[in-house]
Amino acid sequence: MRARITASTLKRLETLEKNRSKRKPVAMFPRLVSVDDWGAVSVPMQERLKANVKDIDRAVDYSDLPKLELVASK
Repeated sequence: MRARITASTLKRLETLEKNRSKRKPVAMFPRLVSVDDWGAVSVPMQERLKANVKDIDRAVDYSDLPKLELVASK
């Protein structure tokens, strides 16, 4: 007796096999930057945090400050 496999099952298996070979990132890390660039990003964040340290009812909003570029791990 032979087992029958439907076309949709074969299609799903083919899709899984194609996706298996793709490399997916495991984690995202900030791109390494020079000390001066790091200071330009971190100093305003630290100043904002220090100014809001007593405001415990809400989180500090960093949305208008420059962001670090995240890159995938290799």
